[in-house]
Amino acid sequence: MRRPLPVEYLVMSILRVKKEMWFNDLVQAVRAYYKDVTEPEILKALMKLELSRLIIVESTAKKDNPYYIRLLQQ
Repeated sequence: MRRPLPVEYLVMSILRVKKEMWFNDLVQAVRAYYKDVTEPEILKALMKLELSRLIIVESTAKKDNPYYIRLLQQ
């Protein structure tokens, strides 16, 4: 779906303020702006940002929070 702001930009804006957060918290923050955003859209945005070396996404053993996201120091 076409959005006024790309999901990647929104994720980076949130992480610049928070610096690090759990995946579920990030989903809630993004859904505050875009109610219809899906988890696969957010995961795709995270992959793009990680491949651009802007963030680090760590897998965890937690079932309710599978990822921990950190902003890389710039």
